[in-house]
Amino acid sequence: MRYQLVIRGGRVLDPATGRDEVADVAIAAGRIVRVEAAIGDDAERAFDARGCLVTPGLVDLHTHVYWGSSYLSLEADRHAPGSGTTTWVDAGTAGANNFPGFRRFLIEPATVRIVPLLNVSSPGLTAYSGAHENVRHYDADAAYDTVQANRDLIKGIKVLASGLQVGANDLTPVRVAREVAEAVGLPLMCHIGVPPPGLWAILPIMRPGDIITHTYKGRTGCLVVAGGRVRSEAWEARERGVLFDIGHGSGSFSWQVARQALEQGFPPDSISTDVHTGSINGPAFGMTSVMSKVLHLGLDLPEVVRLSTSAPAAMLGMQDEIGTLREGACADVAVLREEEGEFPLKDCEGVTELLRRRLVAELTVRAGVPLEAADLARRDE
Repeated sequence: MRYQLVIRGGRVLDPATGRDEVADVAIAAGRIVRVEAAIGDDAERAFDARGCLVTPGLVDLHTHVYWGSSYLSLEADRHAPGSGTTTWVDAGTAGANNFPGFRRFLIEPATVRIVPLLNVSSPGLTAYSGAHENVRHYDADAAYDTVQANRDLIKGIKVLASGLQVGANDLTPVRVAREVAEAVGLPLMCHIGVPPPGLWAILPIMRPGDIITHTYKGRTGCLVVAGGRVRSEAWEARERGVLFDIGHGSGSFSWQVARQALEQGFPPDSISTDVHTGSINGPAFGMTSVMSKVLHLGLDLPEVVRLSTSAPAAMLGMQDEIGTLREGACADVAVLREEEGEFPLKDCEGVTELLRRRLVAELTVRAGVPLEAADLARRDE
């Protein structure tokens, strides 16, 4: 058999299958076909991954990539080379009104995989604040119809629940989004921030499989209470199956809060960037940067890879297709190098910590095709 691509000699780390060994990865027709030692030379292309990690393509659970329609959106294909990220989950940039354009002009032509969550507000995200101030935009019927017409793409519902976004509407957007999510049988992702509404009021509305994003935000009313204790409602929600995502962004990651939570045994369920025009040049940069921060906080490498691959894939219900190097899965692959040195990185509060190691992407492969280098690759250097 002639292979499309063979990635040779790297440490293959695939939490979905439990594989952690030096091996070759062979790809044909856009699929993983073999993972074993010393695969033969019959390949159109080969990549020497000795000294590197070979993982499933990274799955970023929180991005904004409806470029041209929203003030905060990036061009995913432009930023993907050198990122290691093959699946970009757009977290509610589009609503029912503008989803058809998102599908036709951005998602379908994209080289990377864009997985959309539908905003409960029909116009989607059109401004920095006030996304859910107008109650006339909470059109549950339109959201339902849009999901039903795009079942092949839409994997969840998105709502923003902070005072900056809801104004005087408090929990109303969350309740409408919960109604839509239940009707279509998909998870709800909820953005949290400065109350009202506070996290303590939001969590009882969330169901198993729903996702809180911006977990380690350093603001009153979020994960930790005075004294640095993780609030009791968060523990109770986790017991019920509510999931907690990082969603770093430009204002939603605090070294202090993350460390307090981890010391109490409250790790994230997924690592994501909330990468957009305000965070791509820092402090989030991209998946490898946020993964490096989580490594710095003490999680081990296999767990960091799991939280960036198989865990978010399962949250989307896509674990058989992405987030794994299992034979037969889509050949989305990241080749990462772990570097040692001194790497200062800021959180969203302006606090700098000095990392002693970091991950950088050497190769990003989407459906068996290595993505070409881009000017914006490795923006975290």
